[in-house]
Amino acid sequence: MDIGDMLERMRDPLGAPFYPQVLQVLLVVTWVFHIFFVTLALGSSAFSILGFLRPNEYRLRLARVAARLTPNAVGLGIVTGIAPLLFVQTIYDPIWYASNTLSGFWSVSFIFVVMGGYSLAYLFYLKGSADGRLLWSAVASFILLFFAGWVMHVLASVSIRPERWMEWYAPGGVIDTRGVVFHSWNIPRLAFLLPLQSGLSMAVVLTLFAWYFRRIEEDAPFMTWVADRGRWLGLAVSPLYALAGLLWAATEGAEFGIGMPVGIALAAVALALTGYFFFLKQPMQHAPRTLLVWIIALVVVGIVREGIRAVSLARFGYSVSNYPYTIDWGSILVFGVTTVVGVAVVTYLALVLYQSGGTKRDTQVSPRVERLGSVATGMLGAWFAFFILVGLYTTFFLK
Repeated sequence: MDIGDMLERMRDPLGAPFYPQVLQVLLVVTWVFHIFFVTLALGSSAFSILGFLRPNEYRLRLARVAARLTPNAVGLGIVTGIAPLLFVQTIYDPIWYASNTLSGFWSVSFIFVVMGGYSLAYLFYLKGSADGRLLWSAVASFILLFFAGWVMHVLASVSIRPERWMEWYAPGGVIDTRGVVFHSWNIPRLAFLLPLQSGLSMAVVLTLFAWYFRRIEEDAPFMTWVADRGRWLGLAVSPLYALAGLLWAATEGAEFGIGMPVGIALAAVALALTGYFFFLKQPMQHAPRTLLVWIIALVVVGIVREGIRAVSLARFGYSVSNYPYTIDWGSILVFGVTTVVGVAVVTYLALVLYQSGGTKRDTQVSPRVERLGSVATGMLGAWFAFFILVGLYTTFFLK
């Protein structure tokens, strides 16, 4: 049996529940939101630590804000990570489960590492961020969160090299079931996707923070300083982002014969960001546009990342477009309604935050937004009730 046959036999015999190409697009889109919050968590964690290590009035104030942001960003990273994980499990199940088996110890440990990182970040925010005590907990949290990213990086790297699975599973002909070896990694890819993107995500959020609270007149100098820090951070990191992208293309991209297109795409994105931050003379006023630019950049990165995976597997005849599928209307309905309910609730919360305007006065939201909130809350309650009833029916009436 060759590798292509092996991958085909490892697929779910029931196939995907919907058109695989659509699931592939959704995988890229949901990954963008996931990686934004993951990198924001790392960036805010690093900012809070540096602010307390090199304190002055503004740095300490920003460090406290960053410490508060970190556990929230981790939580959002976890929640938004569910969707891309499910899509990977649906259309890339042979490579995903194989890589998790080969690194089984770290796959299982991953959830505990994230729990530890989140708990320590919350501990520092709750008990230490006011006066800088327990800074060790912030440092430990950053290390654990970065290590969690390292584990995911290794799993992804292992998954796209099925020609080496047997070598890793039975080195020298002796089966190794421990799952403790980090079999494959790429440092330029890791640097590009984690620390450098963390700096850029934090740069964007700094400008957004200043834009949101711009109406508080007594804080105007601080907000201007924060927005400027965001611009300068983006300007400093973007060229390094380009360099890491070129090194990623020259290593992993070249390994799969697509070094040139990967390098052009990643370098173009990074240089475009460099130019954008260079000409961004009013970062506070243009923060929403900066967020849009960064989201577009992440979409390009997501497409490149997916392209590398597709090309690596195409060597063995594995293609998402050839993945068997059977339309499962029940699953599609549940997914669709869940998406609508979730988007409605998130939209309501976003509108409430926006209309509050970041001011210290008690601002009332518009009646239209209040009606949306009532509808969204009702939909959410009805959806919870539906799942409870389905569970009760399944438990007591289905045999």
